[in-house]
Amino acid sequence: MATGTGTGAVSGPPSWLDLPLGIVGAVLRRLQSSADRAALRSVFRRSWRAGARDYPPLVLAPPLPLVLYPNFALASVFSDGAAAAGHRVPLLAALLDGAFPGQCIGCFEDWLVCTWLRLSIPLYPTVGADGGCVLVNPFSGEKVSLPSPTATHSCGAIQRSVPVSNGDGEVVCTIHADEYAMALYKAVLSAPPNAGSSSSSSSELDLGSSCIVAAVSQRKGEYKLAFCTPETPSWCICEGNCIKSHIDIEFYLGKLYMVDTRNGDLFAFELEAHDHVFPVVSLVERCLIEKLPSAEDGGWQTYNLVQSLGKLLLLVRYFRESWDQFVGVRVFELSFNSNPWKWIEKKSLDGESIFISSSCNKSFAASQYEEIEDDRIYFLDSLCPKFNPKKSDSYSYCSQVYNMRDGTINPFLIGTGPMSNYLGFPMWFCPTQ
Repeated sequence: MATGTGTGAVSGPPSWLDLPLGIVGAVLRRLQSSADRAALRSVFRRSWRAGARDYPPLVLAPPLPLVLYPNFALASVFSDGAAAAGHRVPLLAALLDGAFPGQCIGCFEDWLVCTWLRLSIPLYPTVGADGGCVLVNPFSGEKVSLPSPTATHSCGAIQRSVPVSNGDGEVVCTIHADEYAMALYKAVLSAPPNAGSSSSSSSELDLGSSCIVAAVSQRKGEYKLAFCTPETPSWCICEGNCIKSHIDIEFYLGKLYMVDTRNGDLFAFELEAHDHVFPVVSLVERCLIEKLPSAEDGGWQTYNLVQSLGKLLLLVRYFRESWDQFVGVRVFELSFNSNPWKWIEKKSLDGESIFISSSCNKSFAASQYEEIEDDRIYFLDSLCPKFNPKKSDSYSYCSQVYNMRDGTINPFLIGTGPMSNYLGFPMWFCPTQ
C-alpha cells in the first residue's frame, strides 16, 4: 500500500549525491588507492572538496600517480603491482565517445589537455591534424576550450622574427595565420586555468599566475612550437631551425625550456604579451652548456626535462646499438652559478622518484609512501623495451623502472589487456587530491 503526505508526489530512487558529507568523509578516510579516490571524485565532484575540508588528514599527502590509458580510463598501478582495466571517468568517456579518436597530450595538477582528430579537412586532405583542443578537469566537471589546432582566420596575420641568441638562425612567430594545421603530441601549462587572468593592463605576462599553454606539433615531418591561453582565439605558432626534431619542453622560473631529444641542445624562450592576451616569444637563447657524454659503443640517447625540488633536471636515457637495448640513465641538474651554465650530475634524487611518459614528466616525494621507493625513475613510453605486448602477452604495456642506487633496470607491467585499438599512449597523471 502506498504511503505519503497525500500530495500524490512519488520520490525517486536515492542518489549517491544525497549522501551526507560526513559519510563521504568517512569513506574518503578509508581510500588509499588513487584510482578509488578518482572514481569517487568523479561521482561527487564538488562534494569532494567540501568533504576534504572537513577532514584535513585526507589531503596531507597527494595520491600516488595514476595511469591514464588511451581509452581515457584511470587506474592505479601501485596498490597490487599491476593495473586492471581501470575506471572510466564519465566526463572523459563522454569526450572520447563524442570526438573519437581523441587523446590526452599533457596534464597539470588536476587538469588534462585533450585533443581529437579532424578526419575531413578540405584545406588539408591528409589525415592527421587535430580538430579541437580542450582543458578538462575530470573531477570537478570543468572544461575550458582552447583554440582549434586546425583553423583559418579572416584577419591579417601578425608575424615577428626573433633571432636565436648564442646560436644560429631565428624563430618566426605567427598569430592569426591564414591557415594552419597541427598535430599536437605534448603540452605543458605554466599554471592551472583560472589561476589568474592573462588579460591585464601590463604588457608582461605573469607566468606564475596566468595559464599559458605551450604545445609541440609534429605533422608530415614538420615540428612546430605553439603558445596560447584560454582567452586567445588562435595559437601563436613558432617555427625555426632549433625546432627541427623531436623536443621536450618544461616551464621553469618564468621561461619555457626546450631540449632537442636527439642531441641535447637546450634553449630558453622568454614570452611577452601581444594585445595583453597573446603570448608571443620575445627572446630565444641557446644555452651554452658543454656537451654531455654520449652513449658508449655507438649507441643512442634521448633527453627529458623535469622539475624536482625547485630545480630543473635533465634525464639522459642511454641505449646500446638499438632502441630495444636500454642500458642506463644519468641525471643532471642545471646550474646557473657559472658562465656558461653547467649540467651537474646527480647521484641521488634527494628523496624523490621521477615519472616519465610521452605527455607528462613529474617528480614525486617517494618518502611519503610505502608503495614506491626514492631514487627510482619510472618510464612509461614507447622507448621502453617490449613496451607494446605481443598477442600472447597478458599485459597492456611494459614500462621500465631504473634504480639510481645500483643501476638496475626492471620491467613494470601495466594493465591486463591489449590497448592497440586506441590512439596514443598511456601517461602518468598526478592529481592533487
